[in-house]
Amino acid sequence: AAEEVARGAPAGDALERYGLWEGWAGYVDAVPLGPKESAAIDRPPQPDADIVGFAYPLPPVPFAYRNERRYPPPSEEQMFRDMYTLVAMGLGGKTALSRSECLSRIYERVSGNKRDGPRWQRSFVKAGGVQRLMRLWGELAGEEGSAADSSGRLGPRYWVVALVGRMMGTDADSRSQWLAAGAVDIILQAARDADEAVRECAVCALKGLIQYPEGRKVVTYNTLIECLGFKG
Repeated sequence: AAEEVARGAPAGDALERYGLWEGWAGYVDAVPLGPKESAAIDRPPQPDADIVGFAYPLPPVPFAYRNERRYPPPSEEQMFRDMYTLVAMGLGGKTALSRSECLSRIYERVSGNKRDGPRWQRSFVKAGGVQRLMRLWGELAGEEGSAADSSGRLGPRYWVVALVGRMMGTDADSRSQWLAAGAVDIILQAARDADEAVRECAVCALKGLIQYPEGRKVVTYNTLIECLGFKG
């Protein structure tokens, strides 16, 4: 058979055309299709996480779970039920999980992959998560030194900032919800936190937010420089 090469095709288009896992775009320049056949792909440039912060793109579905017939994605009902349990009950102290554990589990879901992450984020919003985290940040305001617990695990202040930042950096609807709720104030307060881990997390959130026009309207260049230079 004559050699077949898909030249210049965007990675996603080329891989989708041949029913291949989209994650290959991050590892290879061409995908073999047969003894003398290959599909060349244009690998997209990877953004620098130090520059884009929490706006770093969500990853593809893991290779092992790419077959949706064998591993179907969770339904909207399942997602909402899970998020409601974590938000309303977990963060309310009605389960055996600590607040940090609840927040880290929420973060894992909303940041998991680009197929399901935005869906998890919508379920989080629907479950009242935005309002609950805004209240939680106020409750945590007087808890000095709570960025990590005695075992070294990151504490709830860190996870609140990480969750807000990741959602604002990866989904337009989530970003709109958080901006309307006044979450930028949380990030700016965290950028001046006494704990270095919380400050660094807040800087990642600000870097992610200013990748978008609506973010640059509320976070000025001077504000960003001031936060970058704060040493506690």
